[in-house]
Amino acid sequence: MLIFTNNLSEYRNVFIIFLSLFYSCQIETENKFLEIELVKEIKIKPEVLTIPNPPYVHLIESDSAQHLFYLNPTSMSLQFMNMENGKVANEIILEYDGPNSMSRRSGIAGLENDKVWTTFRPHAIGYFNYKAEIQFKKNIPPGEVDITYVGSDFDKELHQYGDKVFGMQPLFMNHHGMNKEDIQKHSLVYSYDMVSDQTKWYEVYYAKDYWDKGKKASQFSWTRRNDKLYIAPWFDHEIQVFDMQKEQVVNKVDAKSDHINSFYYVNEIPGSSEEAHINRLSHDLYGVILYDKYRDCFSRFFYPGFIDNDKDYAIESMRRLNRDRPLTGVMVLDKELNVIGEHVFDKFQVHTSSNVFVGEEGLYLSLNNENSPDYDEDHLRYMVVRFDVGD
Repeated sequence: MLIFTNNLSEYRNVFIIFLSLFYSCQIETENKFLEIELVKEIKIKPEVLTIPNPPYVHLIESDSAQHLFYLNPTSMSLQFMNMENGKVANEIILEYDGPNSMSRRSGIAGLENDKVWTTFRPHAIGYFNYKAEIQFKKNIPPGEVDITYVGSDFDKELHQYGDKVFGMQPLFMNHHGMNKEDIQKHSLVYSYDMVSDQTKWYEVYYAKDYWDKGKKASQFSWTRRNDKLYIAPWFDHEIQVFDMQKEQVVNKVDAKSDHINSFYYVNEIPGSSEEAHINRLSHDLYGVILYDKYRDCFSRFFYPGFIDNDKDYAIESMRRLNRDRPLTGVMVLDKELNVIGEHVFDKFQVHTSSNVFVGEEGLYLSLNNENSPDYDEDHLRYMVVRFDVGD
């Protein structure tokens, strides 16, 4: 069981024993187990120092070369790195003073031709050119309830369709002050019309039964296929399909992993940081969803709860385990969101909360899990995989 180096209360010990018994039960699986086809492994020594799992990673493929686009936290710049030799082919130096200041940036929201979309605090969207000059910025007014966070990430990009730019608000405004009925006031999707200068919030909410068993946290990832956005919550099985042309949800699919059976319910504020970490780590959750345009399918990552009966963990170790979950799996879904199958990786084998992307050769997975003995601070390391989906 999980044991901290500082004292645990009787409540925590009972809680851990209960979870140990829960997870020791055999779960009957229904989804097909997918075998991995390893295409290749990649090890890159960046010319400019960066971290092993940089944020906002995108793969840019052309006939001449492959480049990784990412934010380098060391230099605080956006870089285009050649994957063959690790050299920086282009760099956008972000400013933090003056009219083009990025000090209030809340995320990088996507790369489009010669501009980079971004989000700001307080709630605004915009874009800048490759000289880091802000070309456009627009505040987003709230809908029925106040906005918590208009942010962005590699799996939470802004998506332009026609004259409209679609964004998300994945977080509840007042988790502990809300009741079940309030969930249907928290719209998850908005758009800004760049011609009419109007913002619109849509009737897109977490499922009506989202809090039937307790107060689950709020967060989701989304991805795009043609004119539709696929909204995949971290704490719920259901994926919603939002049609940007019709401006409404057109489908809802229960896309459950066999390994996700116990979500974390935050019914009250945890008594300590240790309690919060153990609760989160010992429960299941979903993560990033990606669309694979080459094989016309989706990858939805998931993280089964983790319990270690043989190790003592200090609080900093618990933080690392929550940042880089020990157990990681991926579901493969067809274009209609039918589950083709799923695969669970070896313990500490991959890092998928960031630095994961799709290319023509397959799914690129970072091999730099922070808790792995093979963790390499000097290189970007990937394995490129495909899955044997059979007939």
